[in-house]
Amino acid sequence: MKQFLCVALFLFLGISTLLAQSAQKKMDSLMVVAATSNDSVKLRIFNRVSFYYIFNEPERAKKLLLTGITESQSKTIPFSEAELTNTYGIYYDVSGNSDSAKYYFEKALDISEAHDYKIITIMVINNLGMFHWNKGNYQEALDYFFQALEMNKSELSRSSADTYYSNIGLIYQEMGLPDKALEYHNQALELRRELGDKKNIAISLNNIGISLAQKKNYNEAEKSFNEAVTAAQEANEYGVLYNALNGLASLYIITGVYTKAIPILQQSISERNRLNIERRANLSAIANLISAYLASGQIDNAKEYIENGNKFLVEFPDLLVSAVDFYGVASQVYFMENNYSEGKRYFEKALAAKDSIFSTETAHKTASLETKFKTSERERDLAQTRANLAESELKVEQKNIFIIAMTALVLILGLLGYLFYNQQKLKNRQLQKEGELKTALAKIETQNQLQEQRLRISRDLHDNIGSQLTFIISSIDNLKYGFTDINDKLVNKLSRISDFTSQTIFELRDTIWAMNKTDISVEDLQARISNFIEKARVSSDMDFQFDVDNSISKETHFTSVKGMNIYRIIQEAVNNALKYSEATQITVSLTKDNLPPEGAGGDVRKYYLKIVDNGKGFNIENVELGNGISNIKKRAKDLGGSVTVSSEKGKGTSVGVIF
Repeated sequence: MKQFLCVALFLFLGISTLLAQSAQKKMDSLMVVAATSNDSVKLRIFNRVSFYYIFNEPERAKKLLLTGITESQSKTIPFSEAELTNTYGIYYDVSGNSDSAKYYFEKALDISEAHDYKIITIMVINNLGMFHWNKGNYQEALDYFFQALEMNKSELSRSSADTYYSNIGLIYQEMGLPDKALEYHNQALELRRELGDKKNIAISLNNIGISLAQKKNYNEAEKSFNEAVTAAQEANEYGVLYNALNGLASLYIITGVYTKAIPILQQSISERNRLNIERRANLSAIANLISAYLASGQIDNAKEYIENGNKFLVEFPDLLVSAVDFYGVASQVYFMENNYSEGKRYFEKALAAKDSIFSTETAHKTASLETKFKTSERERDLAQTRANLAESELKVEQKNIFIIAMTALVLILGLLGYLFYNQQKLKNRQLQKEGELKTALAKIETQNQLQEQRLRISRDLHDNIGSQLTFIISSIDNLKYGFTDINDKLVNKLSRISDFTSQTIFELRDTIWAMNKTDISVEDLQARISNFIEKARVSSDMDFQFDVDNSISKETHFTSVKGMNIYRIIQEAVNNALKYSEATQITVSLTKDNLPPEGAGGDVRKYYLKIVDNGKGFNIENVELGNGISNIKKRAKDLGGSVTVSSEKGKGTSVGVIF
């Protein structure tokens, strides 16, 4: 099997360059046709060619899309404007500019809905689902996919439904719910086989293989992956082929056949980069390769790919789902090397990434969405049944009463059953948590058992651990291996991990906010700070004010680093006031000089930031300033400025920053 896969991969890659050249010639031919076509045909060709260039020559795609959008607007062709605007959103999504992608998707949706272009509306809704899925927003993504599926069943042919079934299955798959994933993947596969769509048949077979592997049904999973490889080769779809090979390699890692997994993953990563084919998928392959090297004892090779993965995340910072696996397996590499500080750092990154995309609330909302969708299906079926039974409408009155009484009884029993089910599910979940905790505690009695547990955690992280509890247990296993008394200490440790994880999520959201911007305007900063102050206002009776001097234009921009430092200074000072001052009012103000300092450039100004409270104050000479003020001073130094702290008993405290 190993020799067969390697030969198939090299043969396929040998013709990939020729296929790429053929596709380029086809795009050039279409542009020649566009030059002599009417406006509508030309704009449709622009859209098709642009979609190809998004994944091959993105700047060329952007230029062509802008030209097409401008022409569609000037010649009043709203169908083409909606279609091209949607593709422009895909360009930004693939480029990693998520804010712009969302803007153009929503703009395309407005245009298509205004003109009742249902085919484009469904397409844009699906793209919005993909956008939220890539961001790790499962609940929002499922909402859009269920909408698209419902509209498809109501308005269009059955042939488009396979995409939405597949997407829904993929989200359940990533949430660690393989039974739900298989339900939707099999529906998608059935439709695709009816249509004879080999490319998408391969995609569905690959997804089914992943879900079967999650259920530990490894023999069936391997069979499904091999079928996916064959279907992708027959369809000449090398992007799909790489995905299927990556899934097969993952299965070999799980089953311990590392000598088969490693060469497949190395070649897949290399060829994706060389041909620029769906490079975002490489982060998952990198995580798998690190796992294979780790399990086979090749630590140096594993660390080399950790560096590659970090560089990849700089290029694609929004790959939160794949980042969970990467950070998790990277932490195991360093734990194996007894580098506990680096292991802990990567493990905390894995926890933060996981918690940012999954929560109990999300799970409840997800179940609600599916119920909503299935209820809609039942209502539609009921309407059809009523139409078919219209001729038998006359019933005896006693039978009607009997039906009503039975319906009421069913509803009452259903309600009682639902309440009992929820109560039992909660009880079972608690028992499951207690059982898992006892199992985990028993496995740390000896150093040898701790080693085995680390390897198990590595495999679980690779397989997309399905619940937040497993992460908490894993963190306990890795952080408290030295504890001998595990009663009160364990409880305290769990509480600290919970608090730390929550704080990390908030910190991560702020950091992502800053990282997604090349610069931060005063308006952005004001909105972010106002949001923070509003949250603080909810949790306290204190009066907050945030004032920006009129001389500071809302268009004024800071670098993302400076903007983040300003935000953190205000956050630290306000938190100090909340904790210690007993104040009733906190005022934050930002002003600037009217003239630049001597020798400075014409656009340089001194800015003055003040955080003032009317609290009890303190004698600054008799009080040792803590870490909060130290952090403020460090951030002010990073801004090229300085800090002054003044306070007097009974007269409040003032923190001033000049930068």
